[in-house]
Amino acid sequence: MSKATPGALRHRDFALLWSGQSISLVGDGVFTVALALETLRIDNHPIALSLVLAARLLPTVLLLVAGGVIVDRVPRRLAMLASDSTRGVAVAVIAVLVALGALQVWELVLMSAVFGAADALFYPAATALTPEILPAELLVQGSALNHTSQTVAQALIGPALGGLIVAAVGYEWAFAIDAVSFAVSAACVIAMASRPRPEPSGHSPLADAREGLRYVRSQRWLWVSLAGAGLANFAAFSPLGVLVPLLVRNVLHQGPLALGLVLAAGGVGGGVTALLVAKFGAPRLRITSMWAGWAISAAAIAALAVAPNIWVAGACAFIITGTLMYGNVLWNPIMQELVPPELLGRASSVDWLVSLSLSPLGVLMSGAAAGVIGTRATMLIGGCIALALCGILFVPGVRDPERRLSSRIAPASC
Repeated sequence: MSKATPGALRHRDFALLWSGQSISLVGDGVFTVALALETLRIDNHPIALSLVLAARLLPTVLLLVAGGVIVDRVPRRLAMLASDSTRGVAVAVIAVLVALGALQVWELVLMSAVFGAADALFYPAATALTPEILPAELLVQGSALNHTSQTVAQALIGPALGGLIVAAVGYEWAFAIDAVSFAVSAACVIAMASRPRPEPSGHSPLADAREGLRYVRSQRWLWVSLAGAGLANFAAFSPLGVLVPLLVRNVLHQGPLALGLVLAAGGVGGGVTALLVAKFGAPRLRITSMWAGWAISAAAIAALAVAPNIWVAGACAFIITGTLMYGNVLWNPIMQELVPPELLGRASSVDWLVSLSLSPLGVLMSGAAAGVIGTRATMLIGGCIALALCGILFVPGVRDPERRLSSRIAPASC
């Protein structure tokens, strides 16, 4: 393998996992476009699309803790295979129904719910599996590569490809391509070396769930960081999905092309940051650097709120996503190194739960606030709240693990 190949990709199992997931993420991007357009084609009412999208999120939130318990009881590879297979079958059924002209909204809602349940297993499994197949000094690079593929494949290539496929050959082929992408991902997981299941705890699943929650509460650095990040998502980061289109269209009086450019600038910023971390590795003070990145991102949201034109808005979007991605890339390896392996699935499920459960509420409240006090004011207040929350870095205990982390840092191998 070439010396230019990142060190993490020289590990066969991680290369298989990353390759399969990158292909699956392209399929997810195609699926996102096809799902929205097919739903509106069947029922051109906003509530129909809202039901389909909410149906995926709700099972994920409700089942994440259960998913974490399962991940800490079975081989993580098997859990990911089950998740990929379930989602692939669900979207294949939709492709067949579209081809037959028999699809209804309730079937899309059911399919989304199945997706959401499988997501609740996939998220903690992916987090817990990575430290089993990569050495500790390459976890940051692995995280950066994962975030790069997520940005490029799911946010840029997939949606563009989805629009072309729907326009050229129809909705059924877009869904079918996503189903094939899950099959490829599952095949990559099967090709990985098998690993033993985690050591059994000897307790009931309910007791295991309580143990995971107790562990998170017992680690001040962990629960304070989760609470701060979750509140920042609620106040500032999740609402961007609503507030940025409102800012571009209603405040800056620009059209779809301008909105696309602003969103693309954010995607480029995230991709560039992830690639730089993959190339140069993590800083010595990882927790401090993570919160500093999130603080810059929050400040850039406040700057975006007062952007005078679309060019400044695009520059702010580049900084927002780039520095947000920087903190996110550092976060997963911190958990993977500090949380005991037998608890990692459950701890990561709590992490996902906090992040996902507050996000929809933030979107709803920001939309309502924008209608009352205006888009700029809502975005400015959210950015300032998120910036203030970054003061959590100075809460006693939050930076305590930094000494252990800095002693493990090694340069990225490329």
